[in-house]
Amino acid sequence: MLDFNGAYMTKAPNMRNTFSNSRINNNITPDLNSESVMSVDASYIIKTPKFKGRLTGYYSKIMNSSEISFFYGEDLFEEGNDVDADSFISEIVTGINKKQMGVELGFEYQLTSTIKATGAAAYGEYTFDNNPNLKVNDDAQASDTNTNPVFDFGKAYLKNYRVAGMPQQAYSLGLEYRAPQFWWIGANANYLADSYIDVSSITRTNNFTIAPGGGNSTFDGLTDAELRRVLKQEKFDPVTLVNLVGGKSWKIKNNTFGFFASINNVFDITYKTGGFEQSRKATYPDYLADNSTQVLLDPQNPANGSFQLDTAQPSFGPKYFYGYGRTYFVNFYINF
Repeated sequence: MLDFNGAYMTKAPNMRNTFSNSRINNNITPDLNSESVMSVDASYIIKTPKFKGRLTGYYSKIMNSSEISFFYGEDLFEEGNDVDADSFISEIVTGINKKQMGVELGFEYQLTSTIKATGAAAYGEYTFDNNPNLKVNDDAQASDTNTNPVFDFGKAYLKNYRVAGMPQQAYSLGLEYRAPQFWWIGANANYLADSYIDVSSITRTNNFTIAPGGGNSTFDGLTDAELRRVLKQEKFDPVTLVNLVGGKSWKIKNNTFGFFASINNVFDITYKTGGFEQSRKATYPDYLADNSTQVLLDPQNPANGSFQLDTAQPSFGPKYFYGYGRTYFVNFYINF
């Protein structure tokens, strides 16, 4: 069989993105638009007595998204505005376009009457497709509801950065055995790769690179190579997870008794599922200072005044999310 699907839809802004900071005032997010979604996919599907499979290719584009986040920022001195240098702000990014495309494969094959093999593979590329606009709502000036303390920081250079939140490659292979005596066991191995950290938007604006009062002059020491190094998106290590599942049932007269059990992440692997860059250090000099912490060479004799640079522990480094270690679940049941 061949299967084709296409969709075009619009989504109205939600309550979170409609107000720039609803805790303080009633100001509407500037440049707010409905989000547009365009998506197409095509599949080849095959079914035989022993084999079932599907191969799918897809392309999706999300346009005019808006995102609002809250954090304490330092050295926010975009030319021509009065935003406080250090302030708790709401960051407003509007006009975001995202592109998602890839291929997916899934199959199921009955090797014998009792053994079945399953597999799945997904390869995608999810990227930002433009450079959206970034504005800042300054909370220090937002207490007066008669003003609209929103300042334009221009373009956030996000194009071609990867969208965070999911692995962009995933592969799975499993085996399942079902005995005639009403017990079964299965195992599958999963390989996840191409997961990326969520990048900071404000560090991709001119505020991070252009020195204040210097026209278009960049900060001292900030070369193209150094900028690429500093703003390179972190890619998480790939991870392989093994899961086990099984169960047994008994029929006694008209009643059925049984249990179902599973163990996930059998080998107790520690892995990152996501994370985000902090946005507090909004300029290159602040970022560099935070990533070059001075440590005493001789902590027993601090009077010697000898120091070294340690870049391992920035005060405002990225925050990470981690997956569960080994977990298990057991369920007992009775049908009558």
